[in-house]
Amino acid sequence: MPTPTLGVLIRFSDSASTLPAVLAALKSQTLQPDVILGVNCGSTDASSAYIRAIGGRIAQWTQPYAHASVLNFGLRLLPTDLVLILSSHTVLESPDTLAQMVAAMRDSAAACVSLAWDDDPFYSDAITFAELQRKGLRFGSFYSNSMGLIRRRHWQKSPFDESIPTAEDYAWAIEQLKKGHTSLRLRLPFSYRRDGTSRAGPFARVVFHLARRHSLKVTWLGPFASLKLLATHHFTRLLRRTPPTPEPPTLPAVTDRFTAWLLSRFAQPT
Repeated sequence: MPTPTLGVLIRFSDSASTLPAVLAALKSQTLQPDVILGVNCGSTDASSAYIRAIGGRIAQWTQPYAHASVLNFGLRLLPTDLVLILSSHTVLESPDTLAQMVAAMRDSAAACVSLAWDDDPFYSDAITFAELQRKGLRFGSFYSNSMGLIRRRHWQKSPFDESIPTAEDYAWAIEQLKKGHTSLRLRLPFSYRRDGTSRAGPFARVVFHLARRHSLKVTWLGPFASLKLLATHHFTRLLRRTPPTPEPPTLPAVTDRFTAWLLSRFAQPT
């Protein structure tokens, strides 16, 4: 079997405070990518220079930022067999992370693999659509575009859904599972070097949207967890002073009908 080509896609905007650590960890990997592409989403600091310094290329995104649109744009310019989508603040702490990810993708059924970003044992580490049908849908951690490796030919057939305002990675992974593929996750160390804006409310709505789309049940969290998440959602909105940044979630999304009712009554779109 020929060795697959490997690319890394990094989307960024004024990320000079985090990119040096991200790129240093990338350069220390035992398996090096064939190409690195940075998508500049309006950055005005030294971020582009950092990526060019390690041999990366830069593409300019000039439209309003949207997760799925930026990723589709970058993937069109990065025709490698496998693509690691890496956020500009996610540091791969283990030097063999890329090697282990690529090794996991030797499984021809795998559409993607990412690092497990929480300790939630609800889903397995090789999830299938049959597992989703059996267990139900919640905002689990079976794939994340913060540090996820995808098989590009599957993306070519099904690009990230640009009609979904957030959680495009979650939506894409579910589509792949429905096609008969699997989504893998590895338990390797990583760190986030910047806190993201909580998007608990939008994530909750996306979960119910996807559950309806794929005829899946949603998973009950219970009233206490639902109320806690609703309170966090409102508290975050009160504190927010700047538009949301393209960061991964810091809280699990709501995946029960009680919370959907609460959000529909009390949570305004953000």
